[in-house]
Amino acid sequence: MQKFYFSVVLASAYLLSSCAEGGYIQGRLAKKPKGTVKTLKANNGDIIDCVDIYKQPAFDHPSMKNHTLQTTPSWRKYGAQRNNPILDSLFDISWRKNGGCPEGSIPIVRSVLSDSPIIRKNMSFFDPASYNQGHQYAVIFFNYGQASMQGGRATISQWDPSLARPADFSLSQIWITGGQIGTTNLQTIEAGWQKYPQRTGVNGPTFFVYWTANGYHGKGCYDLTCPGWVLTSKQYSPGMTLKSSAYGGQQIELAIDIKRDQSTGNWWLNLWGTPIGYWPPSIYNGGVLTSGADTLSWGGEILDSSGSDGFHTMTQMGSGHFPSEGYKKASYVQNIFYIDNSGNANGISQNQLSPTAPAPNCYSYEFQQDSSGQVYFFYGGPGCS
Repeated sequence: MQKFYFSVVLASAYLLSSCAEGGYIQGRLAKKPKGTVKTLKANNGDIIDCVDIYKQPAFDHPSMKNHTLQTTPSWRKYGAQRNNPILDSLFDISWRKNGGCPEGSIPIVRSVLSDSPIIRKNMSFFDPASYNQGHQYAVIFFNYGQASMQGGRATISQWDPSLARPADFSLSQIWITGGQIGTTNLQTIEAGWQKYPQRTGVNGPTFFVYWTANGYHGKGCYDLTCPGWVLTSKQYSPGMTLKSSAYGGQQIELAIDIKRDQSTGNWWLNLWGTPIGYWPPSIYNGGVLTSGADTLSWGGEILDSSGSDGFHTMTQMGSGHFPSEGYKKASYVQNIFYIDNSGNANGISQNQLSPTAPAPNCYSYEFQQDSSGQVYFFYGGPGCS
């Protein structure tokens, strides 16, 4: 695995210092994006730039030169939804207290530029775990059998795991993929929550999106840090801070639905039923995800930046507790569906899922059912000392 470096802009107006387990990280905020019409600040310190929707980074992608912006999925007959009370309860929305972003603009969280490397995501899931080069997983797969699947959905619990060092990360997400893992033919659509202070400058979980068009070899990125993913919501955006579940208490959940619009080919991201934005097919350069996917995956991933390949790190996955502790104590995925080639949502039974946890003494998984028969995939763990 190679390291992926963001360029560092020295002429920045802000300096951040955020405390994380294991030390402090220093980072500078990038300059305002082009097309910024208003700048706001959240209570947690996030800087939100309101950017002209037609001047957002996505349109700098070479394949987007003649792209027609789709403001809402074609299956929504009543236009774009505004505030969603469920989402408002999940995000820090204090930046909206003075009116939020003007019409015709979208909120982009100002990027943090670190002098330290930002490690590129990976998707190896290999066993033995030493093959995973610092990444460890507890994941379930659903293989559709052909590259014509049109999306997937699930509800995942949100947590604030402890990290052994700020350069580590811990996340929970959905992967929609096409092509062979471990090759440059692999293409992905990804969304979920991630705690990664060195990338975000935030000592807590944030919502993220990700994509790669060539197996994590340079074509693709997080959030809106490179041209590609299109943001359409003026209320919610990748990079925004999320609230977390309480051990033994209230469970905070993120319902993620990703569906390909068969009239445009755009892969739409919806959170609790609200359209947020999309991955346009052109960024996949005629590859598999231009028209469909073959595999869905859900679960957790950590990065151990120490060089011990995840065998000797106390970076937590999920809640930081093993799946055997169950509901309200372990992280979980539920309400698992795939979207077939006709655009219909179909439930997935446990025997259709393939689980893996290459380092089970550190991070493991377990299936459980509630009294109604609902299948839960519990996963995670405290790491290994």
